[in-house]
Amino acid sequence: MRIIWASLVGLLLASTPAHATPQDPNAVASAIRQALASTGNSTITLGPVEGAAFMQSCAETLTVSVTGLAPFEQAAVHCSSPVWTLYVAVTVSEYATIAVTARVIAAGQTLLPADIQMQSEPVLSYAGRQIFYTAEALTGATAMMNLPAGTILTTGNIAQPVIVHAGQAVAVNIISGNVQVSLTAIATQAGRVGDTILLTNPSTGKHFPALVTPSGPVVNLAF
Repeated sequence: MRIIWASLVGLLLASTPAHATPQDPNAVASAIRQALASTGNSTITLGPVEGAAFMQSCAETLTVSVTGLAPFEQAAVHCSSPVWTLYVAVTVSEYATIAVTARVIAAGQTLLPADIQMQSEPVLSYAGRQIFYTAEALTGATAMMNLPAGTILTTGNIAQPVIVHAGQAVAVNIISGNVQVSLTAIATQAGRVGDTILLTNPSTGKHFPALVTPSGPVVNLAF
């Protein structure tokens, strides 16, 4: 992970009296981490805070404001008595638990439960790609290429399993507002999760489209 070690900027005291107690850098670091505590599942890395030792010890509670966008942000640590502000670079690395390959997978291989493991990965490592948060959603999927162990599984390197087959009788969930009904239809096309396929109502012979979901085809009717 690339970390910006930004310099400490804008020391607002020209000098600290010789008799004054210096500010504890650890207190500054603690105040920043507390301000970022709501970040959740993340790793926080601070730039140098040693410059705090050149400040007079704050008689009030330190306040922190954070600017910038993750992962590279800047914390401004404020003291109101005596008045000073210290700027510290902050790197926030977000993590999420996602599905990766547990071993080497060959192109065309169908994934079994033992082929998939859940692993904590930095969000930046898969930004912009559609990934999977459960192993169950991938059982029966097909590898579209050779995948080394530890590969993040995405819609770009696996094909999700066919859960509806052409000619299959399936239960279709029809949703209209708060009302849901189910009917049995015949699939005229095979479908994977996320596909829209045509089905036939055997009672009327009419065709209609439905979205394939993990629980089966769904028709969502708008008013």
